[in-house]
Amino acid sequence: MKNTQISRRRLTLAAALLAVGVCIPQLATAQSYPAKSVKIIVPFPAGGVTDLIARLMADKLGPAWGQTVIVENRAGASGMIGADAVAKAQPDGYTLLLSSTAEVAINQNLYKSMSYDPAKDLLPITLTATTPLVWVAHPSTGIHDFDSLKAVSKKAPVSYASAGSGGVQHMAGALLETKMKLGLMHIPYRGGSPAVADVLAGHVQTSFSSAPLVVPHINDKKLVALAVTSSKRTASLPDVPTVNEALSINDFEVLNWYGLYAPKGTPATILDKINKDVVAVLKMPDIQKRITEAGADPVGSSRADFEKFWHAEMDKYARIIKESGAKVD
Repeated sequence: MKNTQISRRRLTLAAALLAVGVCIPQLATAQSYPAKSVKIIVPFPAGGVTDLIARLMADKLGPAWGQTVIVENRAGASGMIGADAVAKAQPDGYTLLLSSTAEVAINQNLYKSMSYDPAKDLLPITLTATTPLVWVAHPSTGIHDFDSLKAVSKKAPVSYASAGSGGVQHMAGALLETKMKLGLMHIPYRGGSPAVADVLAGHVQTSFSSAPLVVPHINDKKLVALAVTSSKRTASLPDVPTVNEALSINDFEVLNWYGLYAPKGTPATILDKINKDVVAVLKMPDIQKRITEAGADPVGSSRADFEKFWHAEMDKYARIIKESGAKVD
């Protein structure tokens, strides 16, 4: 009996020492991080909201960390080239991804094969910001609200331009088509600017677009704002109803959002440090002002809250794609 008790004590001690041995390297890694330059990959060209947020963070994190924080733009394939690069990077916290919605929550439900699996290959750090979409129409279409939209759609499907197949603009149209049971025709472009340009020129009837791209044209009466896709009205267009208000429903919300990710296998202690420091940056008044001026709402969430949000978004878009039959054009 006495020998058995001694053996149990030895096993308990061994387990405790093993746990300490595992924790010490992680603690040491977190305390020394970052020991060299950090790269944030943006999977889109320079100049967009994703790129802006990444560069604002880099400018603040660099001095705080005492290391250079580099923003690298790797555009192409609906954001999947840049996301794939991070998914396959060393899981040491020195290569991060600042994504938009499509490459981490939509594309896996649209494409038959992808070179990475967001849910298996990436770890969420924080939600940095969200952006509502505005559904606009050219004045010549006669579409000025949802009743006139239905009337016009009875004659022929109403065309809507988006920033590209599989993006949130495409998904907003697919979901609205299902909710309203009307015909819409998706016209994808390579970016939001050319999509809005063709609506302004009258080549396409409507468009789902980010607020900064269309608010000036709405104010100049060159475009008509039909609704915003957020659950609440946006400050830049306080008189424009939400889709939920226009349709008397409560379950429509499509946002473009921007999340920070690391490769799977990155130590939790490093993820916690990055989260803490990035959230602190996102709470800075000057950073919040810059992000708001770009038409986005700054967030800065815990890792757990962002993970919950992310998985809910993946489930939502899987359901939208299944119900609408949306495909890559």
